[in-house]
Amino acid sequence: MNSFLLIQTDEVNRKMDSYIVLLSFRYMNLCVKAEIASLMPVSIVDEGTEYDIEEMADVAVANDYQFVVYPKYPELLSQIIEGIAEAHPEFKLSIKRGRVSYVDPDKDNDDNDDSDEKPKREPVNLDKFPAGELGEDNTGLFLVYTMPDVDKNRRDLLTTAVKSLHAECMMRIDSLFAHHAGIFTEFLASATSLSDGELLKNRLQQIYDEHKDRADMLRDEKIKEIDDAYAKYMLKQDHSKEEKMDFRKGFRLDQ
Repeated sequence: MNSFLLIQTDEVNRKMDSYIVLLSFRYMNLCVKAEIASLMPVSIVDEGTEYDIEEMADVAVANDYQFVVYPKYPELLSQIIEGIAEAHPEFKLSIKRGRVSYVDPDKDNDDNDDSDEKPKREPVNLDKFPAGELGEDNTGLFLVYTMPDVDKNRRDLLTTAVKSLHAECMMRIDSLFAHHAGIFTEFLASATSLSDGELLKNRLQQIYDEHKDRADMLRDEKIKEIDDAYAKYMLKQDHSKEEKMDFRKGFRLDQ
């Protein structure tokens, strides 16, 4: 089998993998649900030095739409708030006091358990924690970040962004595939034995199809996530309207 074409095929697979990883990361930063990865771009500055979020705080997901940030150095809580606000000004911040207990889905229930199943994380109701305020001593305080509501305008903007990022990813995949398909075609035209070249050409097509399917799946999952959040928002709006209705007198109370 032609070693040059084999290396080319492996290179195509590696590059397409990187395009899919980038697409996934970008989708995580179109924040609909609470994604810890969305804090990766956060830069925290203390006395002129920049730090990554993991150096300054522990982060955990409390439920689908909220995560919590525990400062490793309580005296730097203000700097952490500033850093997150710069990266994601759309996040809704509240300051609480206490400590959240939850199941880490990345760890097994029992170190001796050979089961492949991961424990399910129970969502945490953060409303039960008392509010806190920044001060000279921030010990025991943690930050709660709530994802913004997905109303109609935000749903439309997010959906457009999802489709645009998918198109950009597919443009890179298509371009890479077309370039290497040309190389393979040129080789096959001059080859005395076509069997190995045909196998590699088929492998190239398989790699393309697999990555196209992955990109499409990421797009469809993100759009569903957006639509689910929009439905959640509309349901909350309906409940709010019901609460403002005086059913005994048959008219709406003044807002």
